[in-house]
Amino acid sequence: MDYSELKNLVKKLSHEYYDLAHPSVSDEEWDALYDQLHTIESRQGWKDSDSPTLRVGGEAGKVRHPFKLYSLQKSYDSTEIGSEFNVRVPKLDGTNLSLIYREGKLDLALTRGNGEYGENVTHLMKHCAGVPQKISIDSAVIVGECVTDNTVDNFRNYVSGALGLKSADEFSERSIRFIAHDYLGVRTDYRARMSIVKNAGFNIIFEEDLCGQYPQDGVVYRIDSWSECDRLGYTSKYPRFAIALKERGALLAVTRLQSVDWVVGRTGAVNPVGHVDPVEIDGALISRVTLHNIEFIESHKLGVGDLIQIERSGGVIPKFISVLEAHPSSQTIDKLHAEQAIGCTLRRQGPKLFCDDDSKLSTVKLLEHYIRIMEIKGVGPASIKKMGLTHPVDLYTPQPWHILGANGSKIQDELDRSKTKPYSQVLASLGIPGVGRSMSRDIVAILPQFSQLREIEYQTIAGVGPKTVENILTWLEVNEEWVETLPVQLKQDLSIERVLDTSSNKKVCVTGKLDMTRNQISEHLAQFGYQVTNTVTKDCVALISGDDNTASSKAKRAESLGIKIINYWNNRAEILKGIV
Repeated sequence: MDYSELKNLVKKLSHEYYDLAHPSVSDEEWDALYDQLHTIESRQGWKDSDSPTLRVGGEAGKVRHPFKLYSLQKSYDSTEIGSEFNVRVPKLDGTNLSLIYREGKLDLALTRGNGEYGENVTHLMKHCAGVPQKISIDSAVIVGECVTDNTVDNFRNYVSGALGLKSADEFSERSIRFIAHDYLGVRTDYRARMSIVKNAGFNIIFEEDLCGQYPQDGVVYRIDSWSECDRLGYTSKYPRFAIALKERGALLAVTRLQSVDWVVGRTGAVNPVGHVDPVEIDGALISRVTLHNIEFIESHKLGVGDLIQIERSGGVIPKFISVLEAHPSSQTIDKLHAEQAIGCTLRRQGPKLFCDDDSKLSTVKLLEHYIRIMEIKGVGPASIKKMGLTHPVDLYTPQPWHILGANGSKIQDELDRSKTKPYSQVLASLGIPGVGRSMSRDIVAILPQFSQLREIEYQTIAGVGPKTVENILTWLEVNEEWVETLPVQLKQDLSIERVLDTSSNKKVCVTGKLDMTRNQISEHLAQFGYQVTNTVTKDCVALISGDDNTASSKAKRAESLGIKIINYWNNRAEILKGIV
């Protein structure tokens, strides 16, 4: 039974149990199927938006959007937009949000994410203006833009950061408002369906006086006719019936190239990132630009010290456009420049430079670093070579671990265990220059999700200076994509009560048979600040037991002292995440 089949079965059984009060299976069978569904969703790292494991205000995590969210194709010339694009609305410079209603009630709120999967932020919606908890429409998917009524320096990042908060109280202080711009899955013309949305109690993008209060980064032109939109369809990235017109001049700036960093990516490709005199574009202070590749640099005869034009496109790292004035003594940027910068021999392949396979900067070094910090036992240099592993991603793709003999099954257990390691440890393992264990913990305390890491540019974190910020942002340009494919913890819930407050280093007692040695469980829980003991004392906050012997002396003492007893096997996943 695949995921979709299991999900639909559990939905059917849940309906029988909760709505009809006439279940067709026993409670034990229903529990087993529900647990199986939850396990599959935890393993794959996402769940469908109609999964029965989701609840309003429930656990955060990746959820599949009911309808894929596409980006808008951009134009900088109004003459390119045909007369068939007969609807014009402002393009608000906020953060996208999808609201899913079932039986007239808000069931789920999702960030845009990558367009296919978003983060569950339902717990924040009672504090978001413009989000009705009940509507007159039975089922609906309403998408729109979140903005803020607060006065802030960087509007988009402020709003985006708000949707990443765990605390609803802190979110309420951000004064976030939702303005709808579409009603998905409805076979109705655009203006007509937006009228339905307004009558349901939402603010909509056609309200000029309201939208005029918030920053805008262009105008969206679209076709009103649903049948024509349906006929035109989509490309792999964009709808063919809508386009965003942006002012090129507002996204351009002139600055001077100060230096170039060369960053080695997963495949060994060496990517140039330029550092420029800081300049403001579209409300953001820009200090770095992508230079694409060595061929692009050579074709523009770009040198360090040149006066250049740059463009901030799509809200990501800005791009170099052209050289406006060559510096009289500009430093040439070529293959030799890259080799001197990173200290290894490079080879030219097409428009790019690559590290040689035997380079000391081979991604195998990153793999070894990842294994060491993540404390994955049994995968040493000999095993790496025998298995032909070259990158952390390889660890989580199907491998013939059996060729390593008895050690192979142990390695698989170690890899499964690594998926529960805290995000702060994962962040330290990624090989970001200057970001070790201690700094990772400081960063995660402020930015608890990997998807928020770019916001470090706008945060003040003790011990994280401008150079480290530049290192992180430059590293992200090359490495962000592969990190998001790892089946590990890429967020840390700072609001959930843990067994131990790390500042006070309280004790937990561990007893019974586990699937880890006593040293391993002690080392693992120590990452959350736990101090593991062998005896139950009055200052213990929990007894974690690997067996069901409630008559044992430790269980009796824990009960007499009012200390909670947690069964390891029933709560393994939560315990290994530091959660009870």
